[in-house]
Amino acid sequence: MRRQIGKPSYLLLVFLALLSLFLFYLAEKSQTPRRAAYYNQKIEAAQLAKDAQEIIKKELSKHGYVIDIQNDPHLSGLIGSQYSKITTDRGYIRDKLISTNTNNAAVLIDLYYRAGLRPGDYVAVTLTGSFPGMNIAVLAACKIMGLKPVIITSVGASTWGANWEELTWLDMESVLIENNIWSYKSTAASLGGGNDHGRGLSPEGRTLLKKAIDRNEVEFISSIDDETRSGSLHKNIEKRIEIFDRVKGNNRYKAVINVGGGLAAVGSSQNGRLIPPGYNARLYERQLPAEGAITILAKRLIPVIHLLQLSQFAERYNLPVEITDEPKIGEGPVYVQERYSIATTIMYTVILVVVLWGAIRIDFRYYIYRNKHLFVRKNR
Repeated sequence: MRRQIGKPSYLLLVFLALLSLFLFYLAEKSQTPRRAAYYNQKIEAAQLAKDAQEIIKKELSKHGYVIDIQNDPHLSGLIGSQYSKITTDRGYIRDKLISTNTNNAAVLIDLYYRAGLRPGDYVAVTLTGSFPGMNIAVLAACKIMGLKPVIITSVGASTWGANWEELTWLDMESVLIENNIWSYKSTAASLGGGNDHGRGLSPEGRTLLKKAIDRNEVEFISSIDDETRSGSLHKNIEKRIEIFDRVKGNNRYKAVINVGGGLAAVGSSQNGRLIPPGYNARLYERQLPAEGAITILAKRLIPVIHLLQLSQFAERYNLPVEITDEPKIGEGPVYVQERYSIATTIMYTVILVVVLWGAIRIDFRYYIYRNKHLFVRKNR
């Protein structure tokens, strides 16, 4: 009997295509929610940030400040007024609201581990009054991971930040220490604003910021000359580096964390926009228009976590950009991730490979058979 060797039919090809799609569908359905890395620490950090926010909210009430529910819909207590005597420049309300999300602290746990941080490590931290919610998130994550932050602050705040004249960021630090949230306190502070000396503020506004520094017993960074009454941004940057080096002693900073666009920290407003928000392992390789404290430290091959342009930050790290509902601790991709079942995926792959191999064998045998007979006919 003559052996029948056939070419794969179109029906077989359609079957293979449908089988592939079906197995792909089954593999997709095999995804199950699983806790993300460092889940417990993330929960603790976010809850600590929440506790800190509640304390600040109570302090606001003591000072007679009223929370504007339209601009602070979740009553975080961390959205200031649009303008005050210590408001340095314009901010964006959406970014301010993003900064109040306590789940930022959970994201920072991820970023700290990505930077290779471990308990006891020193980190250089530059803060402003513009994003008190993000300041709290940074320090909450430091507390949970057992880090040692050395903090230098620019006290002035942009619109919707910590621009309450009697409750600046430095005052909030003191309140949180008094309530045993943590013991972190700024080592030094400048006025912030234009030229890092409060340019753009009224004389009264600058006086109010200086009083805040004095009442919180923080070292004052200023290079204003008594005769000319002018100051140098460059000298304020140098002073920050000198303080950072003095405080750390023989230790080494393992990361630099910056919140906001303080000129002495980032170097220039352009730098603030050019440095990608979030984790930057090789910031020292970027050609930036000016040098600030964080870029100088980055040249020591220290990774930088830059927290500005928070809409981009939220998109990059899977946080909500438009916060319509109050963020819930423990929910979202930072805590729970959909993961494939490896065993199931391997099984489906094996099935598909076996079926495809059978189809390939049929196709291969057909062409060998056809070419063999064509050769025989030509040589007859």
